[in-house]
Amino acid sequence: MNPFNFHQSRPGEKQLGDILKKKKDSEGDYVFLIISEDIGVRANGGRPGAAENSLHFYKAIATLSCNDFLPSEKFGWTTISIADLQKESKNYKYPKDKKKLYSLVDEIDKIVFKKIQGLLAKGKVPLVLGGGHNNAYPLLKALSDTKKNKVHALNLDLHPEELTTNIKSLNHFKTDGNWIYLPFESWAVSGSSSFDQSLNIALNHVCTNSVFGLEICADSIIDCPSSAGSQHGWSWNKVFNVAYQSAQTQRCQYIHLAEIALPLIHSSMQMNVAKSAIAALIAFVKGLETPHF
Repeated sequence: MNPFNFHQSRPGEKQLGDILKKKKDSEGDYVFLIISEDIGVRANGGRPGAAENSLHFYKAIATLSCNDFLPSEKFGWTTISIADLQKESKNYKYPKDKKKLYSLVDEIDKIVFKKIQGLLAKGKVPLVLGGGHNNAYPLLKALSDTKKNKVHALNLDLHPEELTTNIKSLNHFKTDGNWIYLPFESWAVSGSSSFDQSLNIALNHVCTNSVFGLEICADSIIDCPSSAGSQHGWSWNKVFNVAYQSAQTQRCQYIHLAEIALPLIHSSMQMNVAKSAIAALIAFVKGLETPHF
């Protein structure tokens, strides 16, 4: 069923919902996919809520104005069926039942992988909102399988952060040339680098010999309601900038914004956060429309 059937047209105004409610599944170049689950979050001991974002996300998408700033006709939508798995997961508690939760995550991986692989094979660009960050695995696997090659990921994440990074993780970064990390502290605290310098280094790295996926965990966005949120980190404006510049490289194949959990904040603020999330996806699309690197 078309998730935009709820949209009511407004006289004298054209909104994205007016277009999307007339489109078939996966029709369009830039395809919205909302993954309504928090099984992975709970399997990792995080705060639930990421499964209950879809209504606000769909409304935020539907009410975007169709104007010169938006390639409206190029957007599409698709869905996946995981409500039964989400419902079953409510029978299990962390940590007692974490193995059962892990098993359900494996099932979600298969479903997400199949959907994303199908989109990529048709040349579509997935615009994905989670759901837990566990969905990064099937997204990257689908990209790698479609390209029949290794792929990169540019990951904006709170974990591991400067004050909790363990020695094993640091040693891995230092000894494996396929991985680089650019600490938030280097440009936000010490000034040993800058945001622009760090982003340029990251983009050059992930654009070398491969395509990449853009992974953004809401845990790292200042004051964003999420499974393990923080009072410090990226601003939404920085997220928009990373999304835009990543897409401009023409090497980034999808964007995935995970871990937002709108039920964790007052209802009066939930739509504001949903609009910011959609704005990040739109910034990504605008970058695709204006290539430069």
